[in-house]
Amino acid sequence: MEGQPPPSEKSLSRLPVSSRRPKRPAPNENEPPQPVQKRARVPANLAKRGGALSLAASQPKAPPAAPAVRNVHRVSGRLWSSSRAGAAAAGAGKVAATSTGAAAAGGGAGGAGKRRAPWDLKGQVSDLQAKVASYKEKVQGLVAKNEALEAQLEELRGELSQATGQKEELSLRASTLAADLEISRAQARDSLRRALELQAKEEELEGRVRHQATALQELERAHQEVLEAKAGLAVELETTKAALHLAQNDLAQHGQENQGLRARVSELEQKLNDSEMARRQLHNTVQELKGNIRVFCRVRPLLSWEKEAHKEMSHLSFPAGDNKSLVLSRKEESHTGRERKEEINYEFNFDRVFPPSSSQEDVFEEISLLVQSALDGYHVCIFAYGQTGSGKTYTMEGPDDVRPETAGMIPRAVKQVFAAAREMEAKGWKYEFVANFLEIYNESLRDLLVSRPEPGSELEIRRMSQYTEELHVPNLSYIPVSSEQEVLKLLQRAKANRSVAKTGINERSSRSHSLFQLRIEGQNARQELSTSSVLSLVDLAGSERLDKSLSKAERLKETQAINTSLSCLGLVITALSNKDAHIPYRNSKLTYLLQNSLGGSSKMLMFVNISPLEENFGESLNSLRFARKVNECVIGTATTNRK
Repeated sequence: MEGQPPPSEKSLSRLPVSSRRPKRPAPNENEPPQPVQKRARVPANLAKRGGALSLAASQPKAPPAAPAVRNVHRVSGRLWSSSRAGAAAAGAGKVAATSTGAAAAGGGAGGAGKRRAPWDLKGQVSDLQAKVASYKEKVQGLVAKNEALEAQLEELRGELSQATGQKEELSLRASTLAADLEISRAQARDSLRRALELQAKEEELEGRVRHQATALQELERAHQEVLEAKAGLAVELETTKAALHLAQNDLAQHGQENQGLRARVSELEQKLNDSEMARRQLHNTVQELKGNIRVFCRVRPLLSWEKEAHKEMSHLSFPAGDNKSLVLSRKEESHTGRERKEEINYEFNFDRVFPPSSSQEDVFEEISLLVQSALDGYHVCIFAYGQTGSGKTYTMEGPDDVRPETAGMIPRAVKQVFAAAREMEAKGWKYEFVANFLEIYNESLRDLLVSRPEPGSELEIRRMSQYTEELHVPNLSYIPVSSEQEVLKLLQRAKANRSVAKTGINERSSRSHSLFQLRIEGQNARQELSTSSVLSLVDLAGSERLDKSLSKAERLKETQAINTSLSCLGLVITALSNKDAHIPYRNSKLTYLLQNSLGGSSKMLMFVNISPLEENFGESLNSLRFARKVNECVIGTATTNRK
């Protein structure tokens, strides 16, 4: 050992040293200098694992190896054999023994003699050699120990590498298990969700089962009721069959009776038809006996303001017990030339005279049979003639504030026509009605059912065809009606559109002829009969003279046109009465339009309306004379338009 060189600092630096540096004692001049001990560097992985071993050369005892091995056991997670732990402990014990012996030898050398004298160089050299030998032994022990530790370190590094691999393997397994766990959790959640859904579905199915069970119970109960009802119906059916058998027997018996009744009904229907035809013939005969041109005279009552002005009608008288006569009287100068005045009477006889006390109902009662003739297929014309203010419009249409009792001839006639048509339905007759309403103003036709006529829609009278005498007016409103109310609405519209103006006689005078026509088409399918007729209701314009009406300018032209058309009406009636070959229908629009209603095949009635005022004596006298002239005409026998 003495021949070995002393260890260099580099070899000493590789030895492990304690983590705590021991305190150096104060240098003693009598002791030889001690070599400096260095710490051994411990790998970082051993320091982290808590298994680092620190040894100092100056320490007499080596650190216990068993705890270090136990630390390695904990890191690697594996169990090592006891032989390895024993080998480590044996190596540590050898190092410790060597260190102890060296320390004892040094102590002996130092203790053999006391401090040598400075001059004892040989003794000092001997002491130093002993110390060097001791140090060499220590170094050799430390080297052996270091090699043992390095071997142990390599072994631990292998174990650490193996533990690291195991760790990575375990980490991979942990990741795999974590993924499997997540999948398992997802599957568990899905299973839980499906379980909940199945549970909800199960509850729903249970509810449906309960509902079906309840419904089944109700059906069973209903079935039981049906069975009971069926049993009852079976009994009732047997009873009904028995009753049916009896009824069939009765029906067979009644069938024979019914055949007899049918024959009786047919016989009665034939008698009814014969009676209807006889009624029409008798009705026509009565009308012929009364005359095809009939004239009624009506005197209007005094108005309120006329009574307040003490107006009288002493010039009018009605013979007692005679409803067909009227007398006008006034005082005139004597024809002998004397100053004495004589009372002159003008007596007129007509088919009927209505005094001022007569109501609208009284007047219509006399013309109702004539209106019925229109349904029987006869052309019927009723017109009112008289001066302005004599009550023509009141008679034909009624007042402005019309009430059921004051309704005029036109609304009353319409009401009767529709009522009679409904009654005739039981006899197999069906009727269709078409209404139109126009006025003749200054010899021009105007549609009263249109407020503002379109430009270029002038009205002219035309024949329907060259093979018939029927007339019509193109562009005129022909409106189908099916009830009385529809006609009344048309009458109100026409009344608002009629031309009126102020004259010297009347504040609101009608300055045109108004003509309402209701075309009636009847058909009886059972008798294969059909009828066609026109009911014409005319309100003529005022017939006053020019000097009496004080007409000027436009009013003068109107009055001239009115008087001309009224004169033409008189000429036509006279020509019909005289059986002239030429009848001047075309001399005026009024007579041309009424051509089919004025001829011998029609029935005509004229109202002559008289004013009760004495100041209108002259106009009343002229109107009565014209009416008498018409009443004296005989135009022949009316014929029905039957096919």
